[in-house]
Amino acid sequence: MEINKIKLVNYRNYDNLEIEFNNNLNIIIGDNAQGKTNLLEAIYVLAVTKSFLPINDKSLIKFNNKFSSIKGLLRGKNFEDNLAIILNENGKIVKINDKEIKKLSDYISKMNVVIFSSDSVRMIKESPSSRRRYLNIQISQINKKYLKLLSDYNIILRQRNEFLKIINTSKNSDMDYLKILNDKYVSLSVDIYNYRKKYIDDINSYIGDVFSGIVGIDNIKISYVSNVNVEKDNKNIKKSLISRLDKNLNKELLYKMTLIGPNRDDFYFTLEGKNLSLYGSQGQIRSAILSLKLSEVILFGNITSDNPILLLDDIFSELDINKRNNILKYLDNNKVQTIITTTDIKNIDENTRKNANVYVIENGKIISREIISSRKE
Repeated sequence: MEINKIKLVNYRNYDNLEIEFNNNLNIIIGDNAQGKTNLLEAIYVLAVTKSFLPINDKSLIKFNNKFSSIKGLLRGKNFEDNLAIILNENGKIVKINDKEIKKLSDYISKMNVVIFSSDSVRMIKESPSSRRRYLNIQISQINKKYLKLLSDYNIILRQRNEFLKIINTSKNSDMDYLKILNDKYVSLSVDIYNYRKKYIDDINSYIGDVFSGIVGIDNIKISYVSNVNVEKDNKNIKKSLISRLDKNLNKELLYKMTLIGPNRDDFYFTLEGKNLSLYGSQGQIRSAILSLKLSEVILFGNITSDNPILLLDDIFSELDINKRNNILKYLDNNKVQTIITTTDIKNIDENTRKNANVYVIENGKIISREIISSRKE
């Protein structure tokens, strides 16, 4: 799929911007704080309805304005849709072809994006909640059922946590109600576990080859850490989890919260058996995250039969020429629409620039552009 054009009104540092993209490579050039990352963020928001940064929606509205809008024309193999998100003080409205969409699960999977930014690298060192959030967003983009599942799980988790604060274990009625909560909680927990495990397993089937193509070694993998399934026999996972919740009740009553479940999940990278977050260099971590993103491009494409849009925020300034060329060659071979930001056009090979739309952005405005025709399929 490709985003053909996007229009921003009162978004971040943009008053009014309309820009067209080709379906190959698009390069956004500008100094820091001119709006390059804001443009990529707007494309991301158009896809998943929220920023990839840990901020609230009101922060996306330009200062001293009451609303912001993002509109884009999305084209896929068998469709063409006009998407829109309007942000205001009361929340947000999402539309497809001018029709308001009430359920986010009916919207989010429409446009698939994969983004690499400095915030992506920080995710490795941040708390497990940031990595869970990342998994949830990525899986939701390619599976409508997952977002609804996650919503149902969060409701049950909240109910269970509130009940743990007031439960009287000597009352049969309270214990009966806890059993009902536990049954629902376990069923949803196991489903989420299975979705997340499959996603990580699928990524691991690609990431070694991708990492090897960038840095020359392939002994990398992602380890999924979950306390949902501690049994080797997956058939008894629900029965085992219910038993562990029962045994752990006194501890949960003490802490007044649920201590077992996908709300505690995490993942980490290993390179040659070592945890990258503990022993990896900044360069290795950066290459690992980039390999994750490129693996997701493959996975998304295989699942949806349409490649996602790849957003790369200033990645080439810290990569040597060989790694840059390897990445660009990979993108060209896989025909992925890519939008790259950079502070210096010299970071991108001249032959590569010949196949790209090039824009120069200054203070929220395009001050020059070099447009080429879209590639011929």
